[in-house]
Amino acid sequence: MNKRGIVLTPPDFSGVDWKSGLAELRLNTLGVHSGGGANHDVLRQLGATASEEFRRDFRSAGIECEYEVHAAASLLPVSLFESRPEYFALSFREESRSATANWCVTNPDVPAILAANAGRLAEKLRSTTHRYYFWGADREDAYCHCRECSKYTASELNLLGVNAIADGIRRVDPLAEVACLAYLGCYEVPERVEPRENVFLEFAPYVRCYHHSLNDPACAVNRRFFNAFRELGAFFGMRNTHILEYWLDSSLFSGYRKPARRPFVRPELLRRDLEAYAGAGIRNITSFAVYMDGEYFSAHGTAALEDYAAALREFLPDDGSVPGAGAVRPDSENQVPCY
Repeated sequence: MNKRGIVLTPPDFSGVDWKSGLAELRLNTLGVHSGGGANHDVLRQLGATASEEFRRDFRSAGIECEYEVHAAASLLPVSLFESRPEYFALSFREESRSATANWCVTNPDVPAILAANAGRLAEKLRSTTHRYYFWGADREDAYCHCRECSKYTASELNLLGVNAIADGIRRVDPLAEVACLAYLGCYEVPERVEPRENVFLEFAPYVRCYHHSLNDPACAVNRRFFNAFRELGAFFGMRNTHILEYWLDSSLFSGYRKPARRPFVRPELLRRDLEAYAGAGIRNITSFAVYMDGEYFSAHGTAALEDYAAALREFLPDDGSVPGAGAVRPDSENQVPCY
């Protein structure tokens, strides 16, 4: 199945019948996000969207449900910090550990803790696709810099944690596949760590340029992201890679403050991006659509959402094919350089 999705937070369901809307637009996957920022209680933030009833309701309309969450506080509970601070990440800026960062994954006790808690969380947040997205802390300096961890890059520390999480989830869901999120400081290809066989790449080009297509060689910002996409895709395998974009993310384009603004991504840029992704053989694409609640649609209408859905249906059709796969070409249009 070609995945055509969006990612929402619980407040985005206010004033919107997303089940009917997604079905009408033929978007077949809903990702639910509990929010970013400091570590938080994932299940509390998700509320009713974490329930089996919620998932069953959407699936009855042909819409799969997944959870894309910053789950550091669920995977390594903050309650352990006082008695076992050595389990938590040591900052490279100062000789202190933080309960709002990630974990010291080279500590011999930590992988088993991550695995056990990931399994418990997966039991409560059952993905109808068997694909799980349990991420670390939402900060670039989240990774440990103790003597052992500092031997690894952030990407490698991230993958070590993901491997432990994947081991734990596989115990409760034998069909589980687990995302390794390329985000913030994790766009390097790991050299000293190999992914488990049930780990796939989730590529999230946060802070990329949306005035130029991802593969526009005239854009100094996007060259970095497009190169990372190709290199990471080659390492993990493109066919199973999941793209998490921000084309519809009103929260990003609003500076994470309301009133919500309409994303300024043009339909032609969206299509060029999709051509680049599909050309690499990508079959799983979604976008954050945070802040797209009833208030947003009253102010801005549905054009951005409709353009996105139409473009996804073109590049990821229902028959499972990917038009243009294998033809990854740089965008040759002459555009203003983005320096």
